[in-house]
Amino acid sequence: MITRYGPQAWKNIHVTFKTQLEDLIDIDNTVPTGPQPTGFALLKKIADDVDGLIAEAAQKGKRIRALGSAWALSDITMTNGWLLNTKLLNGCFDVADTYFEPSYPPSDRTGVVIAQCGMSVAELNAHLEVTATSGFRRALKTAGIGAGQTIAGAVSGNTHGSAINFGAMSDFVVGLQLVTGGGQSLWIERASHPVLNDAFVQELNAVRIRNDDVFDAAVVSFGAFGVITAMALETLPAYHQEFPPVKDVSVAELKTALNGFATNVPADLYHYEFVFDPYSEKVMVAAATKKPYADGYPTPTPTWIVRDEHGYRWGDESPSTLINFPLLPPSMKTSLMYKEYRKKAVLGREIDGVSGTRGSPGQLFTATVFYGEGYTESAIGVSIKDAAKMFDISCSVIKAMDYPAISQVRLVKASRALFGFTQLTPITAVFEYGLLMDDKFPVFEKKVLDALRAANIPYTLHWSKNSGVQPAQVTEMYGTSKVAKWRAARKTVFNNDATRMHVFDNEHLERCGLAN
Repeated sequence: MITRYGPQAWKNIHVTFKTQLEDLIDIDNTVPTGPQPTGFALLKKIADDVDGLIAEAAQKGKRIRALGSAWALSDITMTNGWLLNTKLLNGCFDVADTYFEPSYPPSDRTGVVIAQCGMSVAELNAHLEVTATSGFRRALKTAGIGAGQTIAGAVSGNTHGSAINFGAMSDFVVGLQLVTGGGQSLWIERASHPVLNDAFVQELNAVRIRNDDVFDAAVVSFGAFGVITAMALETLPAYHQEFPPVKDVSVAELKTALNGFATNVPADLYHYEFVFDPYSEKVMVAAATKKPYADGYPTPTPTWIVRDEHGYRWGDESPSTLINFPLLPPSMKTSLMYKEYRKKAVLGREIDGVSGTRGSPGQLFTATVFYGEGYTESAIGVSIKDAAKMFDISCSVIKAMDYPAISQVRLVKASRALFGFTQLTPITAVFEYGLLMDDKFPVFEKKVLDALRAANIPYTLHWSKNSGVQPAQVTEMYGTSKVAKWRAARKTVFNNDATRMHVFDNEHLERCGLAN
């Protein structure tokens, strides 16, 4: 059912951007009267409803964007046109054996689910790990630390997690139901990895596209390719990650480990991240191995983080409230942040007297982190081969700017999405920095990027966390070939219809030079 609320002011959840909408539109899985659709009928009906909205927007010359959890810190999903709230599209379905391609391994079929676009990562974890109708527990192959994003939003913005031997969230997606306003939805898969057969596509009344370049473009397309209404996901049987207590290491030890990962990653290492204070160069490491799922382990308690426009955290009696005190030196502020992170870190801390942490992805990565107005993050990716140099660059820039900032770094196996920012081989090291959203934010990014260019180090920017990407940077990060393939794929899904493509343009795409 579609409900329209008309023009209104709107802001994303972290209040990093605000806009004036022409219309806020809700869509949910219900119908006003009669039997409620389920399964294939539901997926088809939602696609038809969304298709009608897109066609209306194209006819009226309006722009439209799908809204997930409004989680992105950048303006990647912003619009001043129609905003379609998809969060109530939160169903998840198993797939009967008769709908798989014969070539798809029978042993993997019970791990495939169809998730609607608005299902949050938390809801998806609950379905897979607790309430799954299949009768056994499954788990996502990787996830970010937060569980508030919708699955389509998390994938489309290339949420990365820390699966050092797997990749980002986009890498467990094997099928996309995409709606573009052309009269029928599209079902997109890779030609190199066919999963669901013609009978499945016919049940959706969809048009099939099996093309690696189109899939690899559409899976990380941040709303520019239409509305992704559902996804086919490959999951694993439920498993645990076991974190020993957080370990303090020297810079030399850290760099030795990072350089070693460039050629050899221990087979049982699943998650690796480190946090450092650029002033003192103190480093702590949280690393986990993959273990069989087992009952009887205490569940980690989620940490909620809320900051106001000054970066303060409400309701916290710790010294973190002093972080932005004007007379406090930046090095001391950073030290306080580092100590606070160590104290509050979910991974590897003591729980109920048990040292270390063990749990499933749905138990560990539950944070719903909310940043109040005025706070943001930057995230820059480099190859693991350059991570040691990036550590030095980060410390140098932060100290030169006299900037209070710690950095959290997560290691992710290179992803194959055309615009997946975690594509630097063989592993991408994602350096994340918590910052105030002020005039220093873009200056900081520019100084780091200038230093990377001077050192001839390739880099990428997190689509959902950067301060603004220019056309030359898109080419610098991804190369002319990938940019051309992404553009060509966008034309393919819209059947070269410039009017419908323009419906999904926004200021972000225009600034990047990627708009129609």
